[in-house]
Amino acid sequence: MKTDQQQIDFVLIWVDGNDPEWRKTKQYYLKKENTNKCQREDVQGDVRYRDWDNLKYWFRAVEKYAPWVHKVHFVTCGQTPEWMNNECAKLNLVNHKEFIPEKYLPTFSSHPIELNLHRIEGLSEQFVYFNDDFFLTSPVVPEDFFVNGLPCDFREEIPLEFYEKDVYNQICVNNIIFLNRHFSRRASRKKEPGKWYSLKSPQTSIKNLITGCLRCHHFFGMETHHVPQAYLKNSFQKVWELEPEWMDETCSHRFRDERDLNQHAVKFWQLMSGNFEPYNMKKFGKVFTVGGQTDGICSAIVKQRYKTICINDSKQIDFITEQRKINNAFEKILSEKSSFEK
Repeated sequence: MKTDQQQIDFVLIWVDGNDPEWRKTKQYYLKKENTNKCQREDVQGDVRYRDWDNLKYWFRAVEKYAPWVHKVHFVTCGQTPEWMNNECAKLNLVNHKEFIPEKYLPTFSSHPIELNLHRIEGLSEQFVYFNDDFFLTSPVVPEDFFVNGLPCDFREEIPLEFYEKDVYNQICVNNIIFLNRHFSRRASRKKEPGKWYSLKSPQTSIKNLITGCLRCHHFFGMETHHVPQAYLKNSFQKVWELEPEWMDETCSHRFRDERDLNQHAVKFWQLMSGNFEPYNMKKFGKVFTVGGQTDGICSAIVKQRYKTICINDSKQIDFITEQRKINNAFEKILSEKSSFEK
């Protein structure tokens, strides 16, 4: 049996974008706060928040492929799927009100939620953070996420690259500014070379050899990934200590804002502090975008090609058709109800 220090929790944040009361409240604050932001959210919001009706497969996958998980903290603004078994022993229903300071609520941005996760009562020191479009698709073991008590991750220096104007681009820049405020690129590149050039991830090592030739004084970008992210709870506490004003400002924004940090600031702190164990993310998971890659998504699910996948939504799709294809694929490998269901 695991000791308390070895326990690993999963954290999943979710919103029911079809909830009429939630939509009404969201529209109220959009109009109250900023007309331009309201227009932007009207264009992007439905895609970001719409429900694919596949949440039950997320929970079935956890029970089937990660039975060793200590607890699943299901984080919402008070919404609960009608099929959910609220009495499940491994389930902890977490309302935003229970861990996010009241002055930041209500929020319609993932950033205040992510940056306050360490405040969840009973959360284990080692936890894995999931968006609701991250799915396990084959068996995983604790060592896929933590080795020697450290989160599995990778350092890969890569220039920031933008192909369209988007608020998220500036947030990526902010995370790199945070990184440069607290770490020297030159010193970091010399420290723990085994974590820059690891045999566990040859492609990452090659890229780091190339970028290491660039004599830039400051970091110009770090690779991030859209698969489950392993964290230490104290990493969030440390970033709050380092940047209390910036974190407070971010959490005060009810919607995504150009001034925000996000969870990747915490990830970068872990990486540059050396609080991670190198692993090969490309073997662990893959990101797919609905539409052009739907057949690949279905194949990856049914043939269980990866341990985890991200199903990235897209604006220009036939939603009903794509939803049916993907959920049919999940049904082929996850047809049995889990203890998380009534």
